[in-house]
Amino acid sequence: ILIKKLLILLCFIVMPLYAAAFDKPSFIDSYSGIEFKKLNNKTYLAVYEVTQEQWYKVMNTAPFYFNKGGSYPVESVSIGDIQKFLNTLNSATQSNYRLPTVAEWKEAVGEIKINRDDVCSYANFYDISSNTVNRFGNAYFECDDRFPNTAPVGSFAANSKGYYDLFGNVKEWLCNSENDRTNTCANLLGAANLAVAGGGFSDGPKEMRKVIKDERTSLRYAGLGFRLAVDTASINPNAVSDNINRPNVLAPVTTVPVVPGEENTQNTPPASALDNQRNDVTNNPSQNNQDEPLPERKFKFLPFL
Repeated sequence: ILIKKLLILLCFIVMPLYAAAFDKPSFIDSYSGIEFKKLNNKTYLAVYEVTQEQWYKVMNTAPFYFNKGGSYPVESVSIGDIQKFLNTLNSATQSNYRLPTVAEWKEAVGEIKINRDDVCSYANFYDISSNTVNRFGNAYFECDDRFPNTAPVGSFAANSKGYYDLFGNVKEWLCNSENDRTNTCANLLGAANLAVAGGGFSDGPKEMRKVIKDERTSLRYAGLGFRLAVDTASINPNAVSDNINRPNVLAPVTTVPVVPGEENTQNTPPASALDNQRNDVTNNPSQNNQDEPLPERKFKFLPFL
């Protein structure tokens, strides 16, 4: 009994000290260079969408349609691709990085109202320049953010909580599982329910406030990327650094080598590569040129804010 009491007392002493080691406003994952900011007492959320340079550091591949390198966001990756990224990163760092949950993502966004006339100064959505180049056919914003497709992460102002591109640029894969999120949202091909949110450069006024539940894990297209989250208790303190000497996320664009066989050799993008949310929801077979067979999709629209 005495030993048991001592062990319980030790837990009360040690655990607060363990948690305190991670009680920082932000930190950098030393292996990938991804910056995280404290969202709440239990979770850190990546400040930016994962960039192509960060993906290449971890995976040594470049499966992107817009293969621009540097601080441009990762896109054209499926849940299976992200799972491999998480497995490699977590093995190297001995941490447990994962996708954010829908609830965490909404918490990061907070309550915000975007004036339609000012949207181009806030985020990279489907606007005049994008419509001129892409002609997706859906409604667009009558302003110009100067980026017809993806933009380098952080090109627009952070929100009130210090996160960039939660709206716009690329949609983001999310984990829609709140139970045992530490494990479920790091093992995405298992029990995790998935969602897509945030809108991107191909999304106009009707799409920007929607969350889509999506179970099609093989979905890939040029408007869909992701960011990471991690639970405080799942961080390896030996694999992180303070953000004083963090890598320059907005560094000049560097060329990302393309692994042979993975480059896009088509002169024009396949329909699936530049699919927008409006067409994606219709699930029109004529617009689906994926090489791999896709299971039937299951989703419904949810109010975002």
